[in-house]
Amino acid sequence: MQQANLAAGQTRGPKAITRVLDLLALLAGKQDGMSLAELSAAMTVPKSTFIDTLRGLTDMHYLSCQEGRYRLGPSAYHFASRIVRHWSAPEIIRAQVKQLAAETRESVGFAIADWDIGQAIYIEASNSPQPVRYAMQAGLRAPLYASAAGRLLLAYAGPEQVEDYLARAHLRQLTGNTRTDPGAIRAALVEIREQGYCASFGEMLSDTAALAVPVIGAAGELLRAPTLAAPLGRMEQNFERLLNATLDAGRHASAGS
Repeated sequence: MQQANLAAGQTRGPKAITRVLDLLALLAGKQDGMSLAELSAAMTVPKSTFIDTLRGLTDMHYLSCQEGRYRLGPSAYHFASRIVRHWSAPEIIRAQVKQLAAETRESVGFAIADWDIGQAIYIEASNSPQPVRYAMQAGLRAPLYASAAGRLLLAYAGPEQVEDYLARAHLRQLTGNTRTDPGAIRAALVEIREQGYCASFGEMLSDTAALAVPVIGAAGELLRAPTLAAPLGRMEQNFERLLNATLDAGRHASAGS
């Protein structure tokens, strides 16, 4: 992040937010901390203007001040750990994705929700070695309402978030099996929570089926949606085996998260 180059004056609105973010980024690389004079020079902000910001962040424990030197405080580290926990790919989940793909010889990945665009995004993927397969890759996107991973992410989201999504989503009929009625989608979300997985047969692509299960964090929150996808016929023939393997992977990943 670039260091701020802000004019002196009252700090409020976006300018104040930018200054705080630049300050935290600067101190993240300074294990020994920095003095008020050093911070003022680095941020090109007068000490008299900056001192109230530093005091406020110290009171909130985003900074600590010892012997006149400011360092990141416990609240900053807690905030950073939450970001890492929710947006990085923990090794235990990666390991379960690879193990599930090897065990089933089907394509496996795990997804997170991008609520701004209303899609599930796969951030890890392992493809089936079989010649006929569902091609999965990191960065692949799928609509929340029509995909197994997406509906599972919806099922474990808060009610307000679900209703906001349904109110603005364009629920298009992608195949003959796609559910586009908001009431039917809501009912499916209740069922997913009750059974602990989502199965989708030909709803996004007519010749493909998928299974998604939750990975639950220590605080009970949904972290990821591991998903197994296969050609429709192969999923129908091996459904119980593939479901049990996917559920086991989700349980093991949850236990290690």
